[in-house]
Amino acid sequence: MPVRPATLIDAAGIAHVHVTSWQDAYRDLLPADFLNRLSVKQRWRQWKNILQVSHGHTLVYEHIEPAGERQIVGFAGLGACRDQDIDSHTTGEIYAFYLASAHWGKGYGATLMRAALELLRELGNERATLWVLRNNQRAIRFYERAGFAADGCTKIETLPGSIEITEMRYWRNIQ
Repeated sequence: MPVRPATLIDAAGIAHVHVTSWQDAYRDLLPADFLNRLSVKQRWRQWKNILQVSHGHTLVYEHIEPAGERQIVGFAGLGACRDQDIDSHTTGEIYAFYLASAHWGKGYGATLMRAALELLRELGNERATLWVLRNNQRAIRFYERAGFAADGCTKIETLPGSIEITEMRYWRNIQ
């Protein structure tokens, strides 16, 4: 199966997908100078740390090229729900879900989502939540096709450079 648990050696591939998918997915949603300043090297250091000390789980989608070379094209970070108004004993959260834009619309995301939801189920969760940028219509359509629905909860996050974004919480049953 192309989806597997991430290991420390995957940090560089995850970082590359993380930065480039932000740059592609948020091109019309966030300031260009912010997106251009995103650094794969900095994100690689963050992912190295996450994979070493995290209590969550990270899955990677590994595509095998025709020449046999393996390439990480997507990842999902997940674990217990972090929201104060939700029971983290029965609800898991997808913290991050990104796929390289060259692989959008080819079924890779659906495969990765099924694996993420199955892992959350195996961890004893009955529901799953995630947060999505309010204006990210492509992601919203994808999550809705995966069975998620907005629950009416929103939050404002501040990115570096004092960029405020509004996120909406989505949820679904997974039992």
